[in-house]
Amino acid sequence: MVCRESGSLVCVKKGANIIRNGGVVSFPTETVYGLGADAFNPDAVRQIFALKGRPADNPLIVHIDTLYWLDFLYEYIPDYARAMMENLWPGPLSIILPAKGSVPSVVRGGLPTVAVRMPAHPYALKLIEYAGTPIAAPSANLSGRPSPTSAQHVFEDFGDKVFIIDGGSVAVGVESTVVDATDVPLKIYRLGAITPEDIQKVTGKPVEIHVKPKDGRPLSPGHAYRHYAPEKPLHVFKDEEAFMRFVEEHGAIAIALEKYRDITDRFISLGSDEKDAAARLYMALRDADRMEGEVIAALMVENEGVGMAVNERMSRAATYIHGGE
Repeated sequence: MVCRESGSLVCVKKGANIIRNGGVVSFPTETVYGLGADAFNPDAVRQIFALKGRPADNPLIVHIDTLYWLDFLYEYIPDYARAMMENLWPGPLSIILPAKGSVPSVVRGGLPTVAVRMPAHPYALKLIEYAGTPIAAPSANLSGRPSPTSAQHVFEDFGDKVFIIDGGSVAVGVESTVVDATDVPLKIYRLGAITPEDIQKVTGKPVEIHVKPKDGRPLSPGHAYRHYAPEKPLHVFKDEEAFMRFVEEHGAIAIALEKYRDITDRFISLGSDEKDAAARLYMALRDADRMEGEVIAALMVENEGVGMAVNERMSRAATYIHGGE
């Protein structure tokens, strides 16, 4: 069910009670909606995998509301990792470090590390506070589908199987940046609104981008498997002319920045810039599935800042990529 007591914390308190009793709750963050359970309750966390159809070796992110919980989650915290926490939390950044033995294997995907973040959404923070425990949560969508940026998206995938806290549309729209801080250079396994430059600035350490696992096994949440895909075939383009020609020749549903609106009547706008595109991408993919038309074409945005994350998500969702990756 979708709980919509607007302007109050009634829904959050109900959700916290479900978490405390070993259940699963969908809740808003600034990035996307999460599907959460008590991070220290393996049976509760297994329900998340069952609901999503998520592979068991794909680890989850643990969400916290205060730094107090770090002593129960991390084996140690290097100074440069603490600098990220102090300067970039609350916010869309998940930090990977060696896990304490108290973190269940199901949360870690069997890895010796755990990813933790402090979300920048008041409902998420209050949910964790009222539940009295860190919350393990991936995005609240069926595995492989576009991530949810509204409570309605969660309901489309799960219906009444999940208690959903409606916090309105999210602000960021793409999942958190995931950085491995176990060693230097730091490694980004998933791009998000926090950029490599942001991380390097606060840590003074070199940062590398490793968004594709070498052996196929995910080393962090969101690091493997085809994600974010609509049901219709999605063609993703790097080149503007090729994109426009494809839309005209195939009568495709077009997803692009607003300036391309006139190319077809079947157009879904990503807004005026890369920040808008991040907030609108997943909604656009879901809307395209509902529109008349058999194929979708999307044009990548400028590949800098959060635009890097937008393009990476498009590539992961694509049936075909034109012009290389």
